[in-house]
Amino acid sequence: MKKLIKLLSIAFFLGVLSMSCEGPAGSAGTDGIDGIDGIDGSDGTPGTAGNTVCLECHNTTTKTLIASDYNESVHAAGGAVGYAGSRNDCAKCHSNEGFIETQHTGHDTTATGFAIPTAIQCETCHDFHKTLDFENDGQDYALRTNTAVALLMDEGATTLDFGNNSNLCANCHQPRENTPVDDGTGFFEITSKRYGPHHGPQSTIVAGIKGYEISGTETYPSSDHAHKAGSCTQCHMTDKDHSMEPSLATCNECHSGLTDFDYNGVQTTVTAKLAALESALDAAGLLDASGYFVPGTYGIDTVGAMYNYKTVQEDRSMGVHNPPYILALLQNSIEAL
Repeated sequence: MKKLIKLLSIAFFLGVLSMSCEGPAGSAGTDGIDGIDGIDGSDGTPGTAGNTVCLECHNTTTKTLIASDYNESVHAAGGAVGYAGSRNDCAKCHSNEGFIETQHTGHDTTATGFAIPTAIQCETCHDFHKTLDFENDGQDYALRTNTAVALLMDEGATTLDFGNNSNLCANCHQPRENTPVDDGTGFFEITSKRYGPHHGPQSTIVAGIKGYEISGTETYPSSDHAHKAGSCTQCHMTDKDHSMEPSLATCNECHSGLTDFDYNGVQTTVTAKLAALESALDAAGLLDASGYFVPGTYGIDTVGAMYNYKTVQEDRSMGVHNPPYILALLQNSIEAL
């Protein structure tokens, strides 16, 4: 123990001695030579995959404007989104979750309904860019789809292809129920008061197809109507307006001098003919007090006239989407009754 204490004492003494023997610091050495400054990088070129291409759209100002516009739209209102919760066959178009699922699976319906479905929103229609080389490949706006659409009304037997962004819209803005088909008896049974195309026949109206084409004094025009060559976004999203309100400025690009959408009185004429068709249906006892159809078995052309009435009514453009086709459907239906 004495030896251990002795050794520790010596170690402590040496440590103190070494600290006390440290000399003063020497003078500072000469500064090193400054390095060569780097060369500034060049800014990315707008429209190419440089570092500014994303900021053309993905910036606070643009996002705020788009969100403000979109919040005024019927899509954002989500008035019918509740259908997607209880019915998986409604979810495809009535909810954000349903549209995304069916686009991934290619199915007409979702696997189930959704406990808390949400309204159509940004990511419903927009996914990922296919390329950032917009200069060579064009702007794709990261659309979730723009491929041709197999129509629900005839279980995919008809494919509708606008060849542009309208294909995205056509996924939901299309009829669900087919036109009446004669089984050889000349009659057709309506089993529901809600008989008709189901609220969204805009795509087929623009294309000039799938109305019930009764023979009459009006000739049905070619399906290559001028408005089909345009696109839904051309008229309903002018300058990226996400409120979806139609633009009179776009109409004036072809029809100069317009102050409203009643070009050549087409909306006035269609409104009058639609009212005349409604009166004829009512006089025939085919409408109830609430304006719904009265279920029953009727002649095939009578049912076709009923289908056309709902088609034009639910198209909601009052002729603008395809004036000659809509006028022919109405006039020939009136004559059939």
